[in-house]
Amino acid sequence: TMNADASLHAGLFDGEESATLPLDPQRKAYVHLVRGKLRVNGTQLRGGDAALISGASGLTLDGGHDAEVLVFDLAP
Repeated sequence: TMNADASLHAGLFDGEESATLPLDPQRKAYVHLVRGKLRVNGTQLRGGDAALISGASGLTLDGGHDAEVLVFDLAP
């Protein structure tokens, strides 16, 4: 249980797999790449990297190689 206005998404990506998540531009998304490699809105991340996304209407995850990712949808 999270005591916050937030939701959590988890995914595994390898090869041609991809996902697009709609975002409310008024909220923020925090992306944490647990392991592997993955592109987040065109930016390459490696295991241990993170990205804070704000003002975007969507999030595209693709180009994964043995990737495990967590995406937090957060109130501003």
